[in-house]
Amino acid sequence: MTPRPDVSEERKEQIIQAAINVFARRGIHEARMDDIVAETGLSKGALYWYFKSKDDIISAIADMLFDHELQKLEKLNCDDLPAHDCLLKFLDVFIQDLRPMLTLRPVIFEFYALAFRNKSVRQSMQQYLQRFTSIIEPVVLQGIESGEFAAGDARQATLAIGAALEGTLLLWAYAPDMVPVEQQLRASLDLTLKGLEKT
Repeated sequence: MTPRPDVSEERKEQIIQAAINVFARRGIHEARMDDIVAETGLSKGALYWYFKSKDDIISAIADMLFDHELQKLEKLNCDDLPAHDCLLKFLDVFIQDLRPMLTLRPVIFEFYALAFRNKSVRQSMQQYLQRFTSIIEPVVLQGIESGEFAAGDARQATLAIGAALEGTLLLWAYAPDMVPVEQQLRASLDLTLKGLEKT
């Protein structure tokens, strides 16, 4: 009897990392499953056991990029912290998770472009936005209810925070020499929070 292929998370991570390397070199559009097979050193059958298509791998990469950061944000304890300080704490986690991704800049840029034409990437990014909103909006609402922030729409304020962060990443993706990403992320959030504060 043929032994059942290994379905371990470690093997999936190996394939995902190989795909990231290939995508960074060739671009997502130009990369082929055969390129990923060669990068992993696995047989084609073994690769297809884990991922049936390039789109499946793309979705897994998108989930990996977003899920780790969101899990950390969801576990953060902001009890007894003002909303402003809690959001700065969130930003520290966001930046900490960003550092290992600096080498993935070409792949991240392509994910933004793919979101317009690839349903699975668009769904991953929409799920990321929904989870991000579910984490940040209660903090903004707390700031409004406590009088720390001016009265307003908590959802709109949350989306403005998301836009400030994601917009900074997009600028950094295509103009890294012009955008010192960590410094600009802090400046973007600071300016957004100043707009929320009571005058």
